[in-house]
Amino acid sequence: MTALSLVVDACNGNGSAVIDLAQAEIMYFGRNFASLTNMTTAEPNAPHSAPTLSAVARLAGVSSITVSRVVRLPNLVAPETRGRVEAAMRELGYVPNLVAGSLASARTSSVGVLVPTIANSIFADTVQGLSDELEPLGYAVILAQSRYDAAREDHMLAALLSRRPEAIIMVGSPATDDGARLLRRAGIPVAETWDLPAAPIDAVAGFDNYQAGVAVARHLVAQGRRELAFIGGDDPRATRRWNGFKDAALELGAKIPRRLILERNASGSVAALANLPGVDAVFAANDAHAIGFMSGLRAAGLQRIGPASEQPVAVIGLGDLEMGRLIAPALSTIRVHGDAIGRTAAKLMMTRSGPRQVDLGFELVLRDSG
Repeated sequence: MTALSLVVDACNGNGSAVIDLAQAEIMYFGRNFASLTNMTTAEPNAPHSAPTLSAVARLAGVSSITVSRVVRLPNLVAPETRGRVEAAMRELGYVPNLVAGSLASARTSSVGVLVPTIANSIFADTVQGLSDELEPLGYAVILAQSRYDAAREDHMLAALLSRRPEAIIMVGSPATDDGARLLRRAGIPVAETWDLPAAPIDAVAGFDNYQAGVAVARHLVAQGRRELAFIGGDDPRATRRWNGFKDAALELGAKIPRRLILERNASGSVAALANLPGVDAVFAANDAHAIGFMSGLRAAGLQRIGPASEQPVAVIGLGDLEMGRLIAPALSTIRVHGDAIGRTAAKLMMTRSGPRQVDLGFELVLRDSG
């Protein structure tokens, strides 16, 4: 294991720290680490206890001391032996407990939160909403980012679980079977957000990404747009938006839309116009890409200060970021209720009563860009 660095800012009595674990960011926010009694276990089918070190040792055919060495001092273990132990850990969904020994059986009063990125503010309202619900109850929020990378996501889930949180809240669903196995065997509540997965691990607070794409396509085709395109990433949620957008456009008699996959930052969308000759309407996977694309339109002289009907190229984003409301022309967008998603996910962590899958919907907000 790599060294663990911890910096604490105790200003005004608030705990705030940044932890660097295997070059992956995990941020702690919160105060009052008092334990509560209303957290419950994850799902009816989950094991009664998490896999143990001795179970890993039995499966790998080694001693418990060897497993401990693989966890703490992997360079001291022969590669073949280390490989067998790591394979057994993956198969069992075992996560080493990094909480100090004297605290290993104590409540941590923390909730792990995994988001794809903190580079732009699209998920900020969700993190704020769940923090507003949890922190007054004494919970600390531990924030990690996957950067849209499946292997990194698995690593970050293991890193979060090693701190023994009392629940995990994540944007989307696990990208791999290993990640899903870790969560199912953790024996804690799990909430998947910003989507409506068909087979959730436990609880869900989100919206229908496919129908968001359908709503945008129907609006653009109704406005007489025929050369449609979708720009953005290729993560599962963006792909569901693309699928809804494409299917609805074809159903309405429009040409099959083009899809342009971009890097995660907005700068790639500024130059995207060159790859979409003749386009007259664009649905961007998020507002950051939409704003970047509008910058490219402006540079090409293809943007008007006026109503949507006067725009040579209509643009619609997703997220309803404040910047999109302030630019001219103001950005049309799919408004996602990020704060409500966060608050709902937090409440789902604290009770087993009521529905476990909550669809918070979305709104198509029409402004001058499209």
